[in-house]
Amino acid sequence: MSSALVAKLGGNALALLPDALAAADGRPLVLVHGGGAQITALMAQRGIPARFVDGRRFTDLPTLACVRVALADVSDELVAALRGVGREARAFREGELLQCRRRRDLGLVGEPTTIDGDMIRAAWAADRIPLIAPVGRDLDTPRLLNVNADDVAAAVAVAVAADELAFLSDIPGVLDDTGIVLPTISASAPPTVTGGMLPKLEACAVALAGGVRCVRIGALTEVTA
Repeated sequence: MSSALVAKLGGNALALLPDALAAADGRPLVLVHGGGAQITALMAQRGIPARFVDGRRFTDLPTLACVRVALADVSDELVAALRGVGREARAFREGELLQCRRRRDLGLVGEPTTIDGDMIRAAWAADRIPLIAPVGRDLDTPRLLNVNADDVAAAVAVAVAADELAFLSDIPGVLDDTGIVLPTISASAPPTVTGGMLPKLEACAVALAGGVRCVRIGALTEVTA
């Protein structure tokens, strides 16, 4: 197992970047970013309704076009922000290191099947932070597919044998019914959650089953097997 940290930046990725850099504390770092708010905003501008199924975005061709544009914008912003603090990034986009298999129930959406860990390690060797946008290439066709960023982060953490996976967002952790953060939850017996927390907990279970030692949601909730 490597000492690496894989951090998934959700919500306002730029605002969360300092937290990810601090959490790495000198360890090799991989950043996986989403762009849900930007995608939804762009879809609204283009008159495309957003549809979610158990916290995952249903993706048709017009939605996929918005996904690609919005994620590219977020990636560019993060590259510039990293450069502003003296760090260089290697941005992976458009299925460059991610292959996936299409989920027919969600349209043009894929599940990660293969992560090119050698490309990530090459970025580390060049003193660059791998920055991954959640778009994958379909195993069976040349088509690009939208992939949930939580799923990508878990697959990356397993592929590079990361020591820790952290899902950073604008919430401090998993909340109970009264709004109090749960300090520890079990992936095998998770609390009742809805919306975007559903795929996050599924991704936590995948990471733990794949050998990742520590998985956290927000700053305060640790997920155990």
